[in-house]
Amino acid sequence: MFDARFEFSLRQGKLALPQSGNSAVFFPERLEDVTPLAHLKPKIMHRFKPLVDLFQDQGFDPLPSEPADLDVAIVHLPRVKRLARHLIYTATRATGPDGVIIVDGSKSQGIDSLIKDLKTRVDLTGVVSKAHGKLAWYRTTGVFDDWQADNFNLIEDGFVTKTGVFSADGIDPASQLLAASLPDDLRGRYADFGAGWGYLTRRLFDYPEIEHIDSIEADSASIDCARQNCGDHRVAFHWSDATTWCAKTALDGIVMNPPFHHGRAADPTIGQAFIASAARNLAAKGRLFMVANRQLPYEAVLQSCFANVKQMAQNNLFKVLFANRPLEHLRKTR
Repeated sequence: MFDARFEFSLRQGKLALPQSGNSAVFFPERLEDVTPLAHLKPKIMHRFKPLVDLFQDQGFDPLPSEPADLDVAIVHLPRVKRLARHLIYTATRATGPDGVIIVDGSKSQGIDSLIKDLKTRVDLTGVVSKAHGKLAWYRTTGVFDDWQADNFNLIEDGFVTKTGVFSADGIDPASQLLAASLPDDLRGRYADFGAGWGYLTRRLFDYPEIEHIDSIEADSASIDCARQNCGDHRVAFHWSDATTWCAKTALDGIVMNPPFHHGRAADPTIGQAFIASAARNLAAKGRLFMVANRQLPYEAVLQSCFANVKQMAQNNLFKVLFANRPLEHLRKTR
């Protein structure tokens, strides 16, 4: 864990930090990834809205979009190596000439190979190995311009994505199955829960009787892509957690391909929370269309939230589920 490695480095006198100054933490996943720097009141850089809100509730404000003059920057490695490199580029560029950049990650996150890459570009001031991971730090002498990766990348059918978003290299096959399974009579007010970079939102454009689409996504980079991919006056984009989002007007329908991982671990409770939120946001006769991996246990929670539930389609990997008429006591919780 970061806090164990960080505190060990300080106790051993290997790492020295200023008592005041500007600081930022990039992609923290836990409060313990930030609190060791609490005396510096660090700003937080993250794409994931629930974590941004969590840290802000604890008094840690978001980092401006163009940070500069940092005295301390800490980068916590995300799963995607190209995104990790981009964060290091951003942190190094934003740190002043006397500042320090700290990079932390577990072995499973690829910290060993990233430290090897760093050693080809900068003179590392120190490296600490502890708690199944490593922490390394350096001064701002390196050049990482070729690690910048915040641009849009063109994929199939004219869609664009960004590094680190879900299904960045192509259209997700589960979403394709859901889109192909939708009936012809969609109309009224719809939403795409967990919209990602906008594939399902865009497919809703095929229905001229849909008058409004709410595209809800917790990852800010994905929302940036969705805005590029879904240029239609009917769409409203929301950087928000679909499990807590509340529609201004009850919806006629929702489509969704909910995430089912938290980090590397499978977590079906995320999809279950999506289902409960869908039931709260739908009108009395509202319809839910969702796709999921075949083994995920969503049927029971659907039956606890809706009067009617059925399977519409499946293949070797995925299933498309339909539910309508959310139970009245759930709709009253909006």
